[in-house]
Amino acid sequence: MSNNHLIVGLGGTGGKVVRALRKIVKTHTDENGVSPSEANFEYVYLDTSEGLLHETDQWTVLGQDCSLARAQIGIYTASGVRPILQDPDSYPGMKEWIEPRKVFDFIDSGTAGAAQKRKLGRLVFAQNARMISQLLEERLQSLESSSKTAQATIHVICGLAGGTGSGFVADTVAQLRRLRPNDADFRILVYALLPDEGSTWVKSVSGFGTYYANGYAAISELNAMAARRYHPVNVLDGSRMSASKYFNGCYLVNNINENRVRFGVQDDVPHIIAEFLYQKTLNKRWEALDRIEKGENDTNFIEMDDGQAARAKLFMSFGIKRVVVPEHEIKEYLAYGFAEQATRQLMFNNFRQGEGFADEPVYKDWGAEVRKPDARENLLISDAHLTLDRGILEDDAKAGWKLIDEYWPQVAATLEEQIKADKTIKEAEWIRSLRVRLSSVYDETFRRLGGVRKFYEIKSQARLEMARHIARQIERDFFSRWNIGELSLLQLRQYVDAILNDLTQRKKEFEDKAQTSLAAMQRLEEDLQRLVKDFNDVGTLGRLFTDKRDTRFAEAREKLQLLFSKNTWREGYMFGHRLIPLLLDELTVLRGKIDQIHVQLSEATDSIRTEQNNRLRTDKEEVCQTRIFEMNAVRDLLRRMTLDERGQIERTQRVRKAIVALAGVEVDSFEKLAARLNLNNLIATLSQQAGEITDAAHTELAQNSPVMHVNIIERLSRQYAVDSQPLNHFVADLYREAGNMVTFNKAEIERRVPGNESASAGLQQAICVMLPECEEQREFRHHLQKLFIDQKDAGASNAAVIEGPLSNEIVIIKVSSLMPARFVDAMSFLKSHYDGLCKIPDEQVLLHGEGDGSKLPPLFAPTGVQLQARRQRKPFLMLARLMGLLKSRENPTTGIPEWFIQTTDADGLICINVLDGGSSWEKVWENEQSPALQQSIEAAVKAGITRDFVHKDQKDELYQQFVKHVNARLEQANHNAEDAQYQELRAMIPQIKELAGIRAEATA
Repeated sequence: MSNNHLIVGLGGTGGKVVRALRKIVKTHTDENGVSPSEANFEYVYLDTSEGLLHETDQWTVLGQDCSLARAQIGIYTASGVRPILQDPDSYPGMKEWIEPRKVFDFIDSGTAGAAQKRKLGRLVFAQNARMISQLLEERLQSLESSSKTAQATIHVICGLAGGTGSGFVADTVAQLRRLRPNDADFRILVYALLPDEGSTWVKSVSGFGTYYANGYAAISELNAMAARRYHPVNVLDGSRMSASKYFNGCYLVNNINENRVRFGVQDDVPHIIAEFLYQKTLNKRWEALDRIEKGENDTNFIEMDDGQAARAKLFMSFGIKRVVVPEHEIKEYLAYGFAEQATRQLMFNNFRQGEGFADEPVYKDWGAEVRKPDARENLLISDAHLTLDRGILEDDAKAGWKLIDEYWPQVAATLEEQIKADKTIKEAEWIRSLRVRLSSVYDETFRRLGGVRKFYEIKSQARLEMARHIARQIERDFFSRWNIGELSLLQLRQYVDAILNDLTQRKKEFEDKAQTSLAAMQRLEEDLQRLVKDFNDVGTLGRLFTDKRDTRFAEAREKLQLLFSKNTWREGYMFGHRLIPLLLDELTVLRGKIDQIHVQLSEATDSIRTEQNNRLRTDKEEVCQTRIFEMNAVRDLLRRMTLDERGQIERTQRVRKAIVALAGVEVDSFEKLAARLNLNNLIATLSQQAGEITDAAHTELAQNSPVMHVNIIERLSRQYAVDSQPLNHFVADLYREAGNMVTFNKAEIERRVPGNESASAGLQQAICVMLPECEEQREFRHHLQKLFIDQKDAGASNAAVIEGPLSNEIVIIKVSSLMPARFVDAMSFLKSHYDGLCKIPDEQVLLHGEGDGSKLPPLFAPTGVQLQARRQRKPFLMLARLMGLLKSRENPTTGIPEWFIQTTDADGLICINVLDGGSSWEKVWENEQSPALQQSIEAAVKAGITRDFVHKDQKDELYQQFVKHVNARLEQANHNAEDAQYQELRAMIPQIKELAGIRAEATA
């Protein structure tokens, strides 16, 4: 048999089971994608709301995404059904069953989901049936192509309380069987969550308390399909479906098991169903389960009422309990603990001996750091850079500019020599000529851009690019130092703050220096005036016999070069004064990016801490599993990981690289990282990396005291002695908690239904315990195996202990099968709500996919007295009609058609007795009449036969009218000899003959 499995989740419950199963599969898959289960899973999720899909954090497990692909999801809404209601003839798949359309008047654009109405759920399904069928077909083909096997088990999961799962289930099963008619190669199993008694959700349900009635109506339809009494309309084309076995079994699930153990409806139950699905695929050696689900004991799988199929015995239930060394939870606890250490390193980088990475930074004087010449030079924020003494942009840096304080002395010295060598220039004109030529350089040729002012004017147009280039240089430097673990985010933020403060102060300083340069230039001008006077005052003798003029000229050259240098610096300071605000803006943006990443890491840390606190909690033990672990050993391993400084640094560096990789290859900026980083992918990356690191750290640090990869038998042997009484109680408790996920009605189980005496009484139960091998504790395992056999539930003759495939868990599964739905205790409660709601005609229609449910066979078997009364009632009713005693008329008050019988009272007065059932004969036929009215009908029939049908020919004529009526019914049923009403009429022949007084030999 193929191990292909299509999981079809309907509505919220189905979606939660799909999600839980995908997480279970993921947690049992190693880093190489190897799973202990050989199952090939495919998924379909159908719903009328997207709410479950938006719970993105719930679709991950230890950083691994478990969400469905778009091709596996179908979300449909009820708001678009108005066109169908306005023009039903154009929709052949729906027109037969949407009447009366007025029941859908409540639908508007704000209608949420299926509004708790099953018929609306069916209408939404029908409107999208073609897309749904295509989606189911594609997923089935995907399974078959991947395994090269045209076989699969199809699991349909739904909750029955609402309108979506409950309204979708019958058509989903029918369409699946249409797509795959071979019920041997494509088994369909339904998992139906019954409405939970006392639910808090009932208070918010609109209408007339449909929460419980929906559940009963859905089970009634599934039962009728299994009993071959209900063949749904094919919503694709309006034809009537046909299948001998629509589904192979239906598991009924509730939130209280047969031993009164209670489970959480929203979280526990979906997880339990998912765990059962996974364990079935994992433990294929339990052959009894395979036989049960194939229905190999189905020779009497339908209970009959008066020869009519009534209640299918394809309903089942299950219970499951796991005893597990929670390796995945332990791994998550350790991984989240390490992940928090990693985020602390990224944020604070403060490792303390005996503590690990602390959640506060190493304090440092970043103001002093930023004032270091080498730091300013490296970050392009030195005075030389900000004043363009040195180039900032790459082209400028490569231009080979002379520094201002080098440039003017060199130019002045060159011009001095030229002037002195030029014989056309008189000595008295040397200083003026030098000033003129220096002014020319200053105004026209400085750095080949038209002079100093022109140079700074042109460069001012690129101030924003320069500010961004500096900020980019700082960001690259900081990112590099963070990326290698040298500095933390908080340290970088403090460093940026120090730079911002430093630049703000220097902006004021540049303004002051510009003003100081003016004052210095003024003093130089005064000095030059004195030098010019002294130069000119040198007499003839002084010029002939001394070098006073050369000396004064050299002094003047120095003053001039200083003057032009100061003037250039003044322009530079004014440029820097205008550049710094732009740079402050860019660095503020950088600070924001660092802060953004820091905040996300902080939020991730909080989330991770919360997740860790939710792991291995003893106050939140799941009812479906018992965890066995040593918390002190787990904490000790985490402590050793935390205090291993060298290992921590190496491990956190791996995490950092994974986070940086989120932004792509060769990332060198916080901006790029911040743009790609969000809380979800950050937590996912942290979790995934931490999980892989934890595996390696466990192998390295826990060789002598492992907390993972531990055999459960070995672990239990240390906790329980072989002869200890606590072990007996332990096994007994496991069986109690593994009970079937429904409570049973013992009175119904023991009932012998008239006409079904040959069917086996009660229900069948099977138990399997998956116990892993443990060579080191062979004797203890043997003793434990014997305990499980000895303490199995009474009546569970089919009990097996087999070798479990997972060494860290023991699994107990119990399955009950071959039962009609009436065995489930909750059915009586659901029926009371159903009967109450059916008193409101519109609500009765909305409860059912077709009609008002009156033609569905009953879920509860009639008593012997009821059967006898029913056997008498319908033959009398039929004869009363054939004899003309029952008549149809319009009610004189309401004008609505009705059936009545005319009788006389004790005084001989005529009495008109209206039959229950309304306008149609079909309803009158199915309805129970009051005892008094039934007695009147019987009396009238007996009296009429005695009075008007004395002769044999009259009796035969009456009988032939009955035969004609039976044959007419066969024609109405398109000559379907299995039609329920036709079969019912045929079974009535002996009683009709007996009442008419026809002797058996006369008609032989």
